[in-house]
Amino acid sequence: MTEEPSIIQHPSGFLWGAAVRAAARHRFKISMPCENALKDRLKTGLSANKVGLHEFTERKTEAQSNVEKLVSAMVNAQLSKDPTVDILEDWTIAHVLLEEKLCPGLWPIC
Repeated sequence: MTEEPSIIQHPSGFLWGAAVRAAARHRFKISMPCENALKDRLKTGLSANKVGLHEFTERKTEAQSNVEKLVSAMVNAQLSKDPTVDILEDWTIAHVLLEEKLCPGLWPIC
């Protein structure tokens, strides 16, 4: 008998945790302005896509993978600007989503 996965009560918190862990794997920290912008982006994406708790729980692996892709691209953008920096700045979000055209395709971010 397959056990039903528990419902994730706070999808934006789950995604934020995934972002922090992804940055840490790259040995990066996230600046406060970047933290605020990224949290806003995650909440906006969940809201714009009208993601409910059940849908998020069913697709959490996809969502986590997409946050990890986003953070990796942000790290690469930051390193291309200054290879000595280990802190993600907020400009990297718009850079990778718009200039590098990661959106659309990163559910539920965009």
